[in-house]
Amino acid sequence: MADPSYDWAALYQKHRDAMYGVAYEVLRGSGRVDLAADAVQEAMVSLMKAPPAQPPRSWEALLVATSKRRALDIVRSAAVVRGVEYSEEYVSGGAAPDEDDAMDRFEKMARARPAIARLDTQEHYVLTQYIVLDRPRGDVAAELGVTPARISQISTKVLSKINAAVEGG
Repeated sequence: MADPSYDWAALYQKHRDAMYGVAYEVLRGSGRVDLAADAVQEAMVSLMKAPPAQPPRSWEALLVATSKRRALDIVRSAAVVRGVEYSEEYVSGGAAPDEDDAMDRFEKMARARPAIARLDTQEHYVLTQYIVLDRPRGDVAAELGVTPARISQISTKVLSKINAAVEGG
């Protein structure tokens, strides 16, 4: 039974984008992004059935790490059904992180947010459409009225800005 002291709905609402993002990324490697919602749902159910005894240092880290583990479970079970030997190297997300790895990742994300907020409109569009959503460079270029080579230049500039913020943290 779920621990009534945790507001699971509020936790889900606050962190669902990050949970879906990591599940999607893990499942993308196996071509089963359609199961990202299942991974997130299984993560929430497992945490509700066995909530942490003490509130974690970061709910987001715990929820994302659990979602990633559930997505990896889905990939593993699909490999077993197909009779394929599973290997972590075939999953774009790799092995599930422990809480410290997740905390490190979220600290880096926190340092990246201000750099992302300072991007101009064109840079932000390239970040979301080309880098995050992995849309074809030519499509994004056509929408912005620039060449595909310019999209590559902008994406390199954006990633350099974000990397400088993360590493400079």
